[in-house]
Amino acid sequence: MRRTTMCASAALLISLAVGCGDPQVDSEGLGIFGNVKVAPLEGGGPQARPTDPEMQAKPGGPVLGVIQMAVHIYERPDHRSDKVGYLRLGVTVRRGTKPAAFDSCQGGFYNILPRGYVCLDDGATIDLNHPLIRAGLKQANRDHPLPYDYAFVRAIAPRYYRLPSEKEQFKYEMSLKRHLRSFKRLKQKWNAIEVGSNDVPIDEIGNGLGPAPEDPPELTEGEKFGGDGSDAIPWFFDGKRKLPNVSNFKVPDYAVITNRIKRHAGVALIDAFEGEGRHFALTTDLRLIPTSKLKPGRGSPFHGVELVEGWELPVGFVKRDRAYDHEKRGGRFKKLRKRYAYGAAIQLTGEVRRDGSRRYVETEDGSWMRTRDLAISAKLSKLPRHAKDDTKWIDVSIHRQILTLFEGKTPIYTTMVSTGKDGLGDPRRTHSTPRGTFRVRDKHITNTMDSQVLGSEFELNDVPWVQYFKAGYALHAAYWHTEYGRPRSHGCINLSPIDAYRIFRWTEPRLPEGWHGVSVTEGTGKGTIIHVQP
Repeated sequence: MRRTTMCASAALLISLAVGCGDPQVDSEGLGIFGNVKVAPLEGGGPQARPTDPEMQAKPGGPVLGVIQMAVHIYERPDHRSDKVGYLRLGVTVRRGTKPAAFDSCQGGFYNILPRGYVCLDDGATIDLNHPLIRAGLKQANRDHPLPYDYAFVRAIAPRYYRLPSEKEQFKYEMSLKRHLRSFKRLKQKWNAIEVGSNDVPIDEIGNGLGPAPEDPPELTEGEKFGGDGSDAIPWFFDGKRKLPNVSNFKVPDYAVITNRIKRHAGVALIDAFEGEGRHFALTTDLRLIPTSKLKPGRGSPFHGVELVEGWELPVGFVKRDRAYDHEKRGGRFKKLRKRYAYGAAIQLTGEVRRDGSRRYVETEDGSWMRTRDLAISAKLSKLPRHAKDDTKWIDVSIHRQILTLFEGKTPIYTTMVSTGKDGLGDPRRTHSTPRGTFRVRDKHITNTMDSQVLGSEFELNDVPWVQYFKAGYALHAAYWHTEYGRPRSHGCINLSPIDAYRIFRWTEPRLPEGWHGVSVTEGTGKGTIIHVQP
């Protein structure tokens, strides 16, 4: 990832993280939203749990809804207390009947489940008839490796503020007649999909179960871009726009378009429908993009292996497009016809042999494979000090491009990753992943990042399962590539969506139901250890 990483959720979140590799920020003690440590409350401040029963949030109680892209959750009903997490646009959570405090918040701080306080003035409401609550916006799916439907911008595209008429489309989209003619001719090719992350069955803890299906599901055009298949125009876009602007690009209410989005950008989508002669997709910040200028992005079906039921270290993952078995004859090796696809997991015995300058490893069935074709997850020769009892920790090897989950001394899951493309360079000067022992600092279901490909900047919206551990460096899913096993990033640790989902569910702190992000504070406990070694 690029060395500037911006939180997706509007201006109030911009101070969250400075990106994979930015050397300018001290990560020690940073909360989920900002680089300034909060001054301690005199006398401890208001109680973390209200004593008045009517102020306490309870199951089945009244709800509070979010009407901005994100709203902070505070440890106590005071803006000076720790920010323990945040809620995303459109979500509703249980709240207390009465506000717990009004200090610095005219609308009142409400206690919410399972903990914490939200100030109504920050972008929340108890009016369930508010259009942003009544809209019933699709929330991130916490049961799938990709929490939204994703797409990539095929050509520079408008971000419409409301549903444009046909005349307005031709006004704001250059060479539209030629584009629509090409789309009509090439639609099947342009919108073809492959098997993706969400097509692989997963178990209750997030492990991928077996190989991916051979064929992708049959989807309508709308379903490929976040729709439910009905293609019906939502009430809030039927006629004029009936929702307030929540994006960080400010426009007057009468606007047709906000701005344009560059080619190759990745976007998360929550609906799609047909209107004014075309299909339009709705992004998470409630702007419209014509689907003829999008390509479905379905994420890689690759995933690691749980180290049970026949799997143990060492394990190899095929990291090249094609890799072959070899037969050992005397001291020489001969290539056989058996071919392995990228991402295949192979149980190894630990035996290694050389044939001249080539190294080979033995597989469980007695054949041999070249080490250059594999990312190898091997047993660690020496465990770090924190490998004791049932302590959860993550080991990342930059040289091997391997990540392994441990509980104490026991490895429980292993997979391929992509770390910084400059290898073991200085993270302050190169696109390298920092080495050392860290802890998870904050976690996000999704977060938006800037990136760079071939010198051309573009956006990567709503990157899934982000876990920051040092300044702007994070573990996260990469839905835009399938090059795990090879250094590629601008310093972050890239994972397949399935692996990122599996790890996110396992690490501490846990993300409460309804929250979009959680930060490590005294109340949430310590984050899981991340040990990055050469």
